[in-house]
Amino acid sequence: MTRPVGIAFPNQLEGASHVLQVFPAEAESWGYDSIWITDHVVGTRSMEGVYDPHWLEAMTTLTWLAAKTKRIRIGTGIIVLPHRDPVLLAKMVATVDVLSQGRVDLGVGTGWSRVEFRALGVERLFDARGRASDECLEIMRLCWGGGPIEFAGEFYSFKHVSFEPAPAQQPALPIWVGGQSPAALRRAARFADFWHPHDISPDELVRLGATLDEQAGRAVRRSVRLDVAALDVASLPDLTDAYVEAGCERIVLEFRSLPLDETMSRAEAAAGLIFG
Repeated sequence: MTRPVGIAFPNQLEGASHVLQVFPAEAESWGYDSIWITDHVVGTRSMEGVYDPHWLEAMTTLTWLAAKTKRIRIGTGIIVLPHRDPVLLAKMVATVDVLSQGRVDLGVGTGWSRVEFRALGVERLFDARGRASDECLEIMRLCWGGGPIEFAGEFYSFKHVSFEPAPAQQPALPIWVGGQSPAALRRAARFADFWHPHDISPDELVRLGATLDEQAGRAVRRSVRLDVAALDVASLPDLTDAYVEAGCERIVLEFRSLPLDETMSRAEAAAGLIFG
């Protein structure tokens, strides 16, 4: 059985730019079906102990991944929607999708650091970031339809705009809605092509997935992102199989809080076991 497993790359660690000279092609050759990166722009005091302040910007890094690979999909896990103007973000995503010949998976979320919102000049959106994120998604889908567009909402408005090129993936570039809070499930019910929770058990995924499908009135495709740094690599084949049996179409492994060299060695070892 070919296991649908991707790998999250730690784009926040010093030395990441050096490793990225070779890692994308290596991950592709090892058998991973996708590479994912995380979105923060600056370090903040509230992130100390969780993330280093050394961030390679997400959309720029996606472009690099596209150029360094041939078949592997590339994704954000997740992009913080209110951090960027939605028309500009729609253009950036569409451009990477065209250049990669349709390999982008866009994981989205609302963000959590008020300090980071303030640093980026969008603190006004922080308390209403859920509603602002929903508007961003409406606008981005509108843009990707191509042609003249206009929009009038609570946070964003414009008219007489032409948007080309559309993404290579048609009829829709896949949106992956992250999280498992009630608000995240409501957003996934409305917008998600894939639901992308993190660090939940297979049983939880089945239970919350049933709730999501009921809210959406449709079957929403499942995925999961897992921090596996503390696990024995030898356990990963059985673990990934359990998530596939629970309905996951993609499992993203993250070796969180490990030094970069250890992350890469574990990623290679895990691939050897998972993909045979």
